[in-house]
Amino acid sequence: MRFRWLLLLSSSLTFSLFSLAAQARELLFWQYDRNQNRLEFTTDVGVQPTAQLISNPTRLVIDLPGINVGGPSTNQRLSGAIREVRVGQFERQTTRIVVELAPGYTIDPQQVKFRGISPNQWTVQLPQPYRGSLPVLPNPAPPSLPPAQPPTRTQSPPPRPNIPRSNPTIPRSNPTIPRSNPGNRRQGFEINRNGFFVSTDGGKPIIQIERSRNNRRINIDLEGVTIAESLLAEDLEVNRYGVSKIEFEKKKDSPPIVRMTLNVDSDSPDWLASFSQRLGGVLIFPRGIPAQRLDNGPTSKVPTKPIQSRGSANTGKLATIGSVELSSNQTQLLIKANQRVRATSKWDPRSKAYQITIPNAKLAEKFSGPQLNTTSPVSEVMVRQEDKNTVLILVQPSNGTRIGSLNQLNDQLLALQLRPLISRRPTRIPPRSISVPPPHSIPVPPPNRTRPPIPRRRVPKERLVVVIDAGHGGKDPGAIGLGGIQEKDVNLSISRQVEALLEKQGIQVVMTRSDDRFISLDGRVQVAERTDADLFVSIHANAIGGKRPDVNGLETYYYSTGRSLAQTIHYTILRSVDISDRRTRRARFYVLRKTSMPAVLVEVGFLTGDEDSAKLKTAAYRSQMARAIARGILLYIRQNRLYSAESIDLS
Repeated sequence: MRFRWLLLLSSSLTFSLFSLAAQARELLFWQYDRNQNRLEFTTDVGVQPTAQLISNPTRLVIDLPGINVGGPSTNQRLSGAIREVRVGQFERQTTRIVVELAPGYTIDPQQVKFRGISPNQWTVQLPQPYRGSLPVLPNPAPPSLPPAQPPTRTQSPPPRPNIPRSNPTIPRSNPTIPRSNPGNRRQGFEINRNGFFVSTDGGKPIIQIERSRNNRRINIDLEGVTIAESLLAEDLEVNRYGVSKIEFEKKKDSPPIVRMTLNVDSDSPDWLASFSQRLGGVLIFPRGIPAQRLDNGPTSKVPTKPIQSRGSANTGKLATIGSVELSSNQTQLLIKANQRVRATSKWDPRSKAYQITIPNAKLAEKFSGPQLNTTSPVSEVMVRQEDKNTVLILVQPSNGTRIGSLNQLNDQLLALQLRPLISRRPTRIPPRSISVPPPHSIPVPPPNRTRPPIPRRRVPKERLVVVIDAGHGGKDPGAIGLGGIQEKDVNLSISRQVEALLEKQGIQVVMTRSDDRFISLDGRVQVAERTDADLFVSIHANAIGGKRPDVNGLETYYYSTGRSLAQTIHYTILRSVDISDRRTRRARFYVLRKTSMPAVLVEVGFLTGDEDSAKLKTAAYRSQMARAIARGILLYIRQNRLYSAESIDLS
């Protein structure tokens, strides 16, 4: 093996690096985005990466001195010019990331772009690989990578360790965030410079993250662990990094599931969570931006914590709310006052309404509300004097409307954004009336409930429809696996359980077959088309010839519109089921090409594989697979707002 190019990050770069402790820190997060041809990674302390391009085979090797992987080696298999990304422990205090190219491909090292978003958050933009080899120059000097964008402060990078010319075995990360000073700690909870830390008991949890429809709540579910009881008894007012409050809730006892909810601004970044075995808990940190940068200025035009109104001339008088009205283009709900006001807001799932709280304010004696009709973006508005110093406004959106952010247009004017709900079809859940009991309540008359006639559907329904297609059946057994296991039986067992799980969540499920019968491919397509289904999920088990019991793993296929659905289901399965990843793929299967809705085909494992077949023979494993598929479907539905039911439980 010989080195063709040696790429070192320039020692002249200026970075704000935190001192590396004698004990190596951890790699928190890594991912390779094949669409962007970009690698991202985050560590819990500042790091100065080094990189080199090695030939035979060509691979980009990135070392992170002073960093531990914090878990077993892992890899991400790819297709095309990039064959694989591996992450593992190279030396005792060095993590190595290897991006290996397919045989015959190489990249220009001068075009590899490192960018330090912060000392501990990096992206590596790879150039387009090409066939051939790099020119061998006489007495070539090792070219340096272009400098990364440095953070503002300066500190010398740690010395670069000697890197042997060997091919490592590599791993996946278990994130960690260093602990903060004692002033930011509560029992079992800390605020530190990178985000938040929650102590847990019970080993490594299954972590699932979901953002609410209005983008203001981020739910982080931790399955298989417990937290301090004191955290469950209170909501933590943090007011850091764009997070106003953190709530803890015990969702289930067996298996234990704890939900951590971050109340954030609607335009704040997404948050990641990862378990650290070394610290004994879960680290929560923003994606793609240093947490400290979120404190450099307001992340929303409306503060998340009530601000005392000082009046127009700092007189201490209450502001008077004179009107609530729709803008001329009906894209905003305008709240007008006679002097400076501020507000907080949140989505109230119980009343299905958006709640706006205005402190230090009162309603005008001649208050006027919006004029609503059947075409208005909101179906009902209720306004009341909550107490002598607080005005409460509840806004219920119409079907087809999504509540956006609450913006401060000027000191005396608030604007609630009203946006069309992006959906394949409007939901059919009728609005519920809002009851605002107490005294001094000033109800705004509701609109006329008479709605225009709805065109007759081919199949009457009031709920979102998902078609579950159990592959093969009857005279067509599908694949015959080890020990004589038949694919049609595996498919039907998993499909029936997916049906039951979705029905419990209010989803209407149509099965192409519910027993052992033969259905043609065209017949399966016609079931989906006649029912005007929203999603089509076909469940199969795989097989391979040539006596290859070593081939095992999950594959998920799509043709056109089903790509996002395929990725969501695929990675949901990988998070909760012990199965190898054989990627999502595009394929021209008949049921994928001929259906008009997002459609996917899930291959739940190889019946000819020694690992997969043994698992698929057990009822417990098939149930685990069904739960993962159902959870992936529900997650896709929530993410794409295809169904307005807030009651969908992804646990």
